[in-house]
Amino acid sequence: MRPRATLLVRHAREMLTMGDALPPRDAKGTWDPSHLGLVHDGAVAACDGVIVAVGTTAEVERAVELAPDAEVIEAGDRVLAPGLVDAHTHALFAGDRAHEFSLRVQGASYAEIAAAGGGIAASVRSLRACSDEDLVALLRARVARMRSYGVTTVEVKTGYALEARHELRCLDAMAACAGVVPTFLPLHAVPPELRGAPDGRARYLASVRNAMLPAVVAQGKARFIDAYIDGPGFSVAEARPVLEAARAMGLRARLHVGQFEDVGGAELAAELGAASADHLEHVSDEGLRAMAEAGVTAVLLPGAAFSLGQTPPDARRMRALGVPVALATDCNPGTSRTENLTLMAAFGVRQMGLTTVEAWHAITRAAAVSLGVSNCGHLARGAAADVVLFDLASWEALPYAFGGPVASWSSARAPSPQARRFGDS
Repeated sequence: MRPRATLLVRHAREMLTMGDALPPRDAKGTWDPSHLGLVHDGAVAACDGVIVAVGTTAEVERAVELAPDAEVIEAGDRVLAPGLVDAHTHALFAGDRAHEFSLRVQGASYAEIAAAGGGIAASVRSLRACSDEDLVALLRARVARMRSYGVTTVEVKTGYALEARHELRCLDAMAACAGVVPTFLPLHAVPPELRGAPDGRARYLASVRNAMLPAVVAQGKARFIDAYIDGPGFSVAEARPVLEAARAMGLRARLHVGQFEDVGGAELAAELGAASADHLEHVSDEGLRAMAEAGVTAVLLPGAAFSLGQTPPDARRMRALGVPVALATDCNPGTSRTENLTLMAAFGVRQMGLTTVEAWHAITRAAAVSLGVSNCGHLARGAAADVVLFDLASWEALPYAFGGPVASWSSARAPSPQARRFGDS
């Protein structure tokens, strides 16, 4: 008996199924489009949000029985792809820090801005002043804009609250937005009210481990824990007890590592079996080899390097050492004020040395793997029907049409406002 389909997207010029993980990069790089699962005249059929058939249009139409009220989308000359996955964002924030960008381009450093009360502390003040309704509205608006670029799954971190009640409010706001993978980021900074106190840092670390973390875990509101392990952030010695406690409670780590200094964060990510280590502008080959051996994904954030005027990390080096690579927007108010993941793919190719094949994987399959959402980021029977049509002449145009492409149609265009869907959970 043929499966029933309530959605059919057919006659795509090219379809990318992203079926298999990329092999390690060889000396010539990964160029072969077979690694994209490329299908000409492609089609996808789905029922109740689950894919029931994938292949050529002829194959899919033979394989399924269309429901009388089925929606049929003619893809035409567009590229059909899985919904994109943004694996690192701080998209739940309030307020604006454009003035800080002006200061930076005039020569002010990140540390100088923070010392003057800007940086994360400024975002903490703005977020704490927001109502619950405003937090949800802000996040929904940003997720909707991300969706216009083809993103259907987005990781969102807390970390602009730095106090138990407000961190939990942020996680509640995330739960009200479809397609959000929530990450608890308590070790983003020391909260403003404890800065300058002789024991403020130690008090905050104790509060995170003994009060905030148990409260978050008890309410089941986070999928991961994160920590900013860097010169301006927290040391390995400070972060390890919190992260080990979180692991014992069932929260896997994804870590900010080496944005400004290599303080051993990559090695700690490997030691903990973290899902990802992110940023990595400053990281040793030893740290990368440890990540490769432990299967830790490198989530690279070209928007932050661009905004801060940094030299971006060399993705070719990471791929050559066997580290899986994903790309993300790092959408945040201070250092990467963008919601455009396809632009990050263009940066990944032109500034970080990825091939176009690698870039597609970095915003689909590799990003999904880093988030543990095995039914997203690819097109296959039984996977989530997160399907996007891009106004591209071919898959090769992804970095060529930088600043775009806009997703002209997405199966995630009108999510239920109270639904929380992220992969297998």
